[in-house]
Amino acid sequence: MHTHELSDFVVHSEMGKGRLYIEQLTLSEGEFCSIRSDSPDDTHLFLRALASLAYPVSGVYRHRGNTLDFSDYRRLLAFKQHIGYIASDAAMLSNRTIRENLLLMRFYDENSLSLALDENAWALCCQFNIQEKLDFRPADLDPVDLRAAITIRELTKSPELMLIERPEWFVGHRRFDLFTGHLEALTQAGCSVVCFSNDQDFVARFSTRTIIIENGMISAPKPQKTG
Repeated sequence: MHTHELSDFVVHSEMGKGRLYIEQLTLSEGEFCSIRSDSPDDTHLFLRALASLAYPVSGVYRHRGNTLDFSDYRRLLAFKQHIGYIASDAAMLSNRTIRENLLLMRFYDENSLSLALDENAWALCCQFNIQEKLDFRPADLDPVDLRAAITIRELTKSPELMLIERPEWFVGHRRFDLFTGHLEALTQAGCSVVCFSNDQDFVARFSTRTIIIENGMISAPKPQKTG
């Protein structure tokens, strides 16, 4: 089943120096798309566009057949809840603790500030070894642990679409096998993944299709394999 579809989609970078065009792109449940690109900036812009963080100047973005409305950011909030975004510009609210950042979505959904981390979130914190740092603020963590906390936040969304930029750097080699185990479980549960990585072993292990970015144009040949 196609979960995400972009057609005649044009997006510009915030500085206006980059432009991407997508004639037609569909993403299906459980597929893992690796990115091959001639431009790191275009790769990043593409991931931001898929996350609805970069707004199109024209074209259509559909989620399960429903057209996204970019006229008001509030209309995108329900969609964003189902997007995992692990990239160089992913961040946490600086005036909240790590625990509060991890609970923000539940604060909103359950309309309560008296919540504890659920079993899954707590288990991830222990696995990534940040359980003793949950009451720190982001600035008090070293960059490696902060990126681990961001990774945990995105995994706990139970996303329909996970967008990843250079996981070997973001997650780090020490936690990479742990992360790939969770990533494999996500795809088996039907989550689509779009990822740029320089780790060719990782790409060969997971990729079912390659998305090509070249001269600002995006194409996605038919899947290389299934399963």
